[in-house]
Amino acid sequence: MIRFSRAMSYAAFFVGAVPLAVPQAYGDETCNSPYVTKLIKGQEDYVYVWALGVEGLGDGSDKMVTVDVNPKSKNYGKVIQQVSVGSRGEAHHMGFSDDRRTLWAGGLENSRIHVFDIAADPGRPRLVNTIANLAEKTGYVGPHTYYALPGRMLVQALSNAKDKGGVTGMALYNNKGDFIASYAMPVDGGGDGYGYDLAVNPRKNVLLTSSF
Repeated sequence: MIRFSRAMSYAAFFVGAVPLAVPQAYGDETCNSPYVTKLIKGQEDYVYVWALGVEGLGDGSDKMVTVDVNPKSKNYGKVIQQVSVGSRGEAHHMGFSDDRRTLWAGGLENSRIHVFDIAADPGRPRLVNTIANLAEKTGYVGPHTYYALPGRMLVQALSNAKDKGGVTGMALYNNKGDFIASYAMPVDGGGDGYGYDLAVNPRKNVLLTSSF
């Protein structure tokens, strides 16, 4: 049986092992997908920061940074781990898988999607998969939103590989990161083919998407 430590995640422009002044966090962990289970209630133990790499600073790569935010810990307010993904791709959003065993994070510029194991040791996330063929599989680029579905991860892209215009779509993966299918944003019925964000209302069996 896996015991999940209390942790929450943030996407931020933060680089390097710089100690942070972290206030006590009493809010329950939240997620934009209603399908994510085992969300933490009460005091968090860790914060995950998806950090933007800067050329000339360290290895220059984007990193998953873990900060200890448990007030009872001797490492409270300190960076306790950094995981470099070996590339700089404009770190942006991230999201939990539905079972909360993995955390998905990606780069808007290089269209790489990184999957981190946060179940084995929540204080030390481990990079277990990098999906580098989003454009090859789908024709889309700029992975933006990671939305958990039962046993699946739905990724909203911002653009396409052909002309880098706004017409785009969504990519569906299983929780291991295996590609399943792609779905073009609609261009009929008043649709413009653009994509930005998405959300599901399970009670109405409806998937909502937005464009800009």
